[in-house]
Amino acid sequence: MGTVLRWLPQVGLMVVVFVLLLISNPREDLATVAAIYAGMLAFSSISLNLLLAARLKPVERLFGGMDKMFLQHRQFGYLALAAALVHWLNPPSFPQFLAACDDLCKSAIQSGEIGFYVLMVLGLLSWVRRKTFGGRRLPYHWWKFTHYFLLVAWWLAFFHLMQNRKMPAVYQDMAEIIGLTGAAMFLLYLLGWVMRMLRRQSYVVETVTRDGGVTGIRAHPKKRGIRHRAGQFAFIHARKPGLREAHPFTISGGEDRDGVVQFNIKGLGDFTRRLHEDLKEGDTLVVEGPYGDFRYPQAEGKQVWVAAGIGITPFLSFVRTLPDDLRAEVDMVYLVRNPEEAVALDEFQAAAERVEKFNFVLHASEEKGRWPGLTPDGDLKAVLFCGPPVLRDMLKAQFGRKLRFEYFEF
Repeated sequence: MGTVLRWLPQVGLMVVVFVLLLISNPREDLATVAAIYAGMLAFSSISLNLLLAARLKPVERLFGGMDKMFLQHRQFGYLALAAALVHWLNPPSFPQFLAACDDLCKSAIQSGEIGFYVLMVLGLLSWVRRKTFGGRRLPYHWWKFTHYFLLVAWWLAFFHLMQNRKMPAVYQDMAEIIGLTGAAMFLLYLLGWVMRMLRRQSYVVETVTRDGGVTGIRAHPKKRGIRHRAGQFAFIHARKPGLREAHPFTISGGEDRDGVVQFNIKGLGDFTRRLHEDLKEGDTLVVEGPYGDFRYPQAEGKQVWVAAGIGITPFLSFVRTLPDDLRAEVDMVYLVRNPEEAVALDEFQAAAERVEKFNFVLHASEEKGRWPGLTPDGDLKAVLFCGPPVLRDMLKAQFGRKLRFEYFEF
């Protein structure tokens, strides 16, 4: 997704709110109209953030996967912060309507002020979360918990929008339209929360393996399992102290009808390290999903798969379901520092022996040096990648729309 396209939804929202404002036929000075526009835009952005947080399947498909949907969630947050700041710095003033502002109206004005402060604090915490101070970062579960205060900011902004009666009727009508639309998105958020609860399934951990900092998990459902395809991911957590916060991980196997799921997770943060140390056989694992739209083209044609480090996990799910009569011609490169870091190397080598049109190469940088990249090929139909952003951006610059990947920065 290019930089321009990534911001297209935000630009679209700005245009829609601007058109609604024009339809209201504003007659005030430019500063007042701009303040009204910023306030409407801030509330609309917060409402869309709630819709994206609902994790509804149709919305996920619209954005091309939950990874891209979560990036949009972040960018609508930026837009809400910027618009709210403009509205707060230059609030609209209508002296002729002050007499009509009763106690409810005054409370609504005050709620807008409080909502702004809540939003700014959330924005500051999100910025802090992305920074490292003295080798330490704000714990993920603390940061995620603060996100629930977005509901508080939304309610305060909703009350401010619907009950602030000290402006002309044309603007109040527009405010009510945007407010009711936002209320519909809030209801969809509640629906999404219910659907997520229903989508969660309990599993029993069968085996836990630990190899080179990578935790391998195999679990079977207690009643019924999730139905997923190779390449998708799920949110998982365990019912034991320190592991109750759900995190997203690629499902590295278990597409059979018995509902078994497998995960290969590298210890890169607090949660994954605790998972590595504390998860035991017999523990209850809660799995929510599946999500994501990372898949390989199964039609005839040449394609290349590139995995780096723990980015091997979606490809592991691919080879575990790879048919013997594969129609596409696939060349796969697995980038690691040394062979000891490779996850399930024997499975990829076995797949290369079993499937005629699947070729596999392990590139260990300590033995072979820096990976030279891919050679341009006019017959190439697709390049699939999972790994560090720096490699992703290099391949994206080279192959453009032929590159298929998922963002894992959400």
